[in-house]
Amino acid sequence: MFIAFISAIMPVFLIAILGAFLSQRTHYLEDPNLPRLIVNVGMPCLLLHSMLGEHLDFMGMGKLIAASALTLVAMIGVSVIVIKVMRLNVRFYLPVLVNPNTGNLGIPIAYSLLGEQGLAGAVIISSIIEISHFTLGIGLMSGSLAPKRLFANPPVLALLCGGLLLGLHVPIPDFLLQAFELLGAITVPIMLLMLGRSLAHMKVREARWGQLMVLAIYRPAIGLGMGWTAAWLLHLSALHTANLMIACSMPVAVLNYIFATRYKGPVNAVAGLTFLTLPTAFIALIVIKLWVIH
Repeated sequence: MFIAFISAIMPVFLIAILGAFLSQRTHYLEDPNLPRLIVNVGMPCLLLHSMLGEHLDFMGMGKLIAASALTLVAMIGVSVIVIKVMRLNVRFYLPVLVNPNTGNLGIPIAYSLLGEQGLAGAVIISSIIEISHFTLGIGLMSGSLAPKRLFANPPVLALLCGGLLLGLHVPIPDFLLQAFELLGAITVPIMLLMLGRSLAHMKVREARWGQLMVLAIYRPAIGLGMGWTAAWLLHLSALHTANLMIACSMPVAVLNYIFATRYKGPVNAVAGLTFLTLPTAFIALIVIKLWVIH
């Protein structure tokens, strides 16, 4: 089983390493329009294809959204206590500990471990956590909340449109689904290349490594615990339970590093946590593979 797990995960890490290498030797990944292409085209099409291609039922989608929201709320409550006990700044550390990297890492790993059937749930959870990034994340770090951003967010709009079409049982032509599939296929590899680029450009200097190591263990552990609890309470299917636990145990999102840099937060600490949570999240994935994914 462990060999099968490593075989499933290795493509994810190899492509991320390639992204780091390319970022050092070329300018292929420097175009600022590349991430916009993924957010505005790739992710919405991937989400629509996964939702409308008979991979997810309407009720299942609703329960998964509710479980994702419940998990986030529970993680916020517990993390506030932990941050205050450790005498850290809630404004900057709460988004870092609550919002994991479900985009350019969570979706590819869910695809690797769960196959195409796991894509729909992974993208839906990622969309919910993206909402948290642009409310809790930006709202706290910047000191102001801008909910209007959500209504201009293509993945969120695709989630709403897909849910509406599913709920109304609108038939979708095969050629349109194929177009969504082709466009959505660019998402996973480019996300991984950009992840490698982001990690390669981070600068970790002075940081309290003992304190960060505690938080690095806490981040995937709280995600595992709260994800499993929410899935159990809402009676999610085995597939959606695995989806939620994978997403919630992911490392600290690179987006948090970008926000911390922009709003003059503890950049070195966030960069350190982004690196340190990679191995601890990998351990969490082994736990999920052994006890959740069969």
